[in-house]
Amino acid sequence: MIFVRLFLLTLLTVSGLTGSELGDVVAKLKEPKIETAKEVLNELDRMIVGGDARTVTLAKKVHRSIKRIFTKEHKMLEGKKEADGGEANAKQFEKNGRQWLKPNIHGRINKLAASEAFHDAKVLRKKSFWAQEELSKEWLEEVKDFEKMLGDLRFSKEEKALLSLAELLAAIVERTPWVNRPPLTYDRARIQFLREHVVGKEQWLTLASHASDAGNLELAYDFYRLAGSHLGRFRMGAKMAGRLAEEGYPGSAINLWERLGEEDRAAELAKANPVLTAASYQVLGVAALERHTAPACVRVLTPGGHQTGFFFRQGGFLVTCKLGLLDKDGDPHPLTVVLEDGRKFPAKVLGFSSGHDVAALKIAYKGHEILPVGDRADLKPGLDVILFGFTESAQNIPSAASGTVMVAMDEWNRQPTSRLALDGSQGQRGAPIVDQRGRVLGIFLASKTGTARSLEAGAIQHFIKEL
Repeated sequence: MIFVRLFLLTLLTVSGLTGSELGDVVAKLKEPKIETAKEVLNELDRMIVGGDARTVTLAKKVHRSIKRIFTKEHKMLEGKKEADGGEANAKQFEKNGRQWLKPNIHGRINKLAASEAFHDAKVLRKKSFWAQEELSKEWLEEVKDFEKMLGDLRFSKEEKALLSLAELLAAIVERTPWVNRPPLTYDRARIQFLREHVVGKEQWLTLASHASDAGNLELAYDFYRLAGSHLGRFRMGAKMAGRLAEEGYPGSAINLWERLGEEDRAAELAKANPVLTAASYQVLGVAALERHTAPACVRVLTPGGHQTGFFFRQGGFLVTCKLGLLDKDGDPHPLTVVLEDGRKFPAKVLGFSSGHDVAALKIAYKGHEILPVGDRADLKPGLDVILFGFTESAQNIPSAASGTVMVAMDEWNRQPTSRLALDGSQGQRGAPIVDQRGRVLGIFLASKTGTARSLEAGAIQHFIKEL
């Protein structure tokens, strides 16, 4: 867990969740039992009778989904019992068949009876298989329908109810292993993020206000971002961009305008400052650097596991390593990108470098953080750098690892790389290596004990300019 999360958890001492009446009612489903479900359904009935139009609409959707998911689960469990009974009978038929194939006291075997017994066992198993297939399809449709209701809750900002019902669905899906388990929009990683968000939202907004009053715009910006306040994030970001430009950090100001989606303002400032050097970016402290970098990193799911990527342009544009994305014929696998909050997006491949281990992807998402790419001239032996990447498959917040540039430019596998004193893991391939100013000076490629390789900044710059 990186420093910013530890800092936030220290500040957030919350005894319970606050929310709407709907959220309070469905929170009782923390114990996903049929008796609890009946109690909740009765309370939802009372809300439907006496609520306003919005409450009635949502309560009806929730009532229907809860009733259907428990009913369908019961059907799945009954199907499994029937299948277990069929399997027991099939084994008995097989046992009988083997007995028929043993010579009796007269030395004879009954091939016909044995054949019929084995046939009956096969028929029973085939029946169970088709029943399992059919119930799996039904279960998939039911889960999709339930998640549609969760989407309505998210749109209506019923976050407490959303959290409780997402946890309910995950618990029910986990205890129905006989049918195929559909992938969940709200898996355990996203539920954990939602839980932290629901618990911390009001505190983050309060802390954002205090940080703003104290003049710490960067911290206020991050608290508003965590709270999901787009207006607060934009307000702090705009103030920061203006202040940074006045203080002589146009590179940092341009990056902020790009993060906010203000491309015209970013272009105007870039036109006035056509040459950006290291001095054009503000030096960041440890915590500020993590808040600057970590939210721009994403996990890229591949058939072999996962690797890391980062956004370099607004509108869902990101880069990562290419090797883990390709099949044996050199074609890209179907790819999924996982954001900080656990949301998953299918990724479109924009391009691969022909000579270097780098690829560009795009997802249908905007409003994210962006990392600026630095210049190869700033790579110097002894420069301190930090790697931000995902070491674990269920991790949505990247881990940070400090390192030092040993050799700035060193050809490796016919690529212009930097040699670093740093340890990294397979899941961190494609991760950004940043300096103390938050600029990407390399993409992590590989490492042995104590030594790592990164594709240097100039090659990255050239690649993204050619897209």
